Amino acid sequence: MEEKFVIAPDQKEEKKEEQKEEKKKEAKFVRLFNEDQIEIKTLGADDVEDATLVMEKCAFEVTKDEVFKVISYGMSFGCYDNRMLVAVGLSWPTAYNEEKKSLTTSTKYNALYLEEPAVLLMYEGRGLRRILVEAREQLARKNRYSYLLAYLGKETPRIGIADYIKESGSQLEKIYLELGFSFIPTNYGVLAIKRLR
Repeated sequence: MEEKFVIAPDQKEEKKEEQKEEKKKEAKFVRLFNEDQIEIKTLGADDVEDATLVMEKCAFEVTKDEVFKVISYGMSFGCYDNRMLVAVGLSWPTAYNEEKKSLTTSTKYNALYLEEPAVLLMYEGRGLRRILVEAREQLARKNRYSYLLAYLGKETPRIGIADYIKESGSQLEKIYLELGFSFIPTNYGVLAIKRLR
């Protein structure tokens, strides 16, 4: 007669719990591995050449002088993998007039303008855009700015913006939506704006 082994119900539960814990450990390890690989830091004058190269590889039309001018504000960030710059998030202080819903030339800065992050193709899908947006938001809060601003792509419609972004928006537009930005049609395109205080 063949002997059959039956697993008691509480043993089944223990086994399920063990499997859940293993999956959690694996997910945590992958997350830590990815985060440990990438270092984020404020860009400085020494980073201008590398930042320009990354942006050119990502089809941005920029010059070293333009990148240097923006980086000199001390408000731009880069993501590094083994000391190699792989993503760039430029930003600079600006003034926003809430009544007119427009940027102004005032030097009484109350906002941080976010340039679209440039991410090298092989680093797509690692969440670097979000990291760069969040790093610049933290900096804006630290500087007690009231707003974060960014213009969206020209193809973004001027009505039903949030619905369009949910359905067909770019990865960056979806990040802005998830992080609580609102969207305002202007003469220069759709302005993504987040009020910080």
